Amino acid sequence: MGKQFIVAPLLFRLAAGRAVAALQTMQRPGGELPTCTAPDLAMAGARAYPCSVYTTTFAIHALRRHIHLPGADETLRRAGAHLRAQRNPDGSWSYEGRLTRRVPPDLDDTACAVAALLVLGERPDLSFYRLLWEQEATPGGPYYTWVGVNGGAHLLARQVDALVNTNLLFCAALLGQPLPGALAYILDITKQGLLDVSSVYTFTPHLLVYVLARAYADGPLPELEPALRAGLALLGDTDGVPFHTACRANALLALGAWPAANRALEALLASQGPDGAWPIAAAYSGYPPHHDGSPALTTAIALDALGRAEEAP
Repeated sequence: MGKQFIVAPLLFRLAAGRAVAALQTMQRPGGELPTCTAPDLAMAGARAYPCSVYTTTFAIHALRRHIHLPGADETLRRAGAHLRAQRNPDGSWSYEGRLTRRVPPDLDDTACAVAALLVLGERPDLSFYRLLWEQEATPGGPYYTWVGVNGGAHLLARQVDALVNTNLLFCAALLGQPLPGALAYILDITKQGLLDVSSVYTFTPHLLVYVLARAYADGPLPELEPALRAGLALLGDTDGVPFHTACRANALLALGAWPAANRALEALLASQGPDGAWPIAAAYSGYPPHHDGSPALTTAIALDALGRAEEAP
């Protein structure tokens, strides 16, 4: 059966054009799409980090589908410059930018940054593969989250997390590099029914489901289908939070669940702001005060969904 969209493709393109313009407006002079942190789940009083790379990596992934739109190419170019500038000397990236002292570098930001730069035609050097090898919990994965602390008694040592390993699987799939241990880890926690508690960084499963969707569809890594279906089942119907709707829409589109995808897309278009952006939400747990997200992150994931819808035959 063909993919029948109730929402006209023209509306997708118009909404995407407004979203690209919103990301342009939010982009800092150095190319960063800012990340915010707040003391509570409502994100009241959210303030932007002085520097972060995470949101920028998601924006690059979404913008690659819309390179034909005005401003997209320039926004991508500047975002790439930000990521290059924040790369640590050992080839890793840190959540709060280059050489941050508060926490160690991590494989999550590193994998997302490498995947984003791949969009711009830049493959990693050997330092990336060395970092993977040094953080292996077992050969081929899964992988520890934090870089350089796993041999001792550091508070963050030897942490294994589903969100991090899914982003690693996505990056590795783009590189044509299988990570069988990491894949087995994700499938195993899925079989055990532990997907909803598999990441210490998510308040709800929505961001994990989104990164599963992009790894499954864009890697592509079809072996992740059981995990994506199990994650989608955890989300239930839309709750009116645009960030949640955007994550869910991507998963539905990746799986070809067209009637439900239509409803999610209609809700997503209805929640786009007058400035072309979607609002901030508590997307994941950062460092104190522990609630992180941004309008740019929500907008990027919504923009990715619009691109998936446009690309559907």
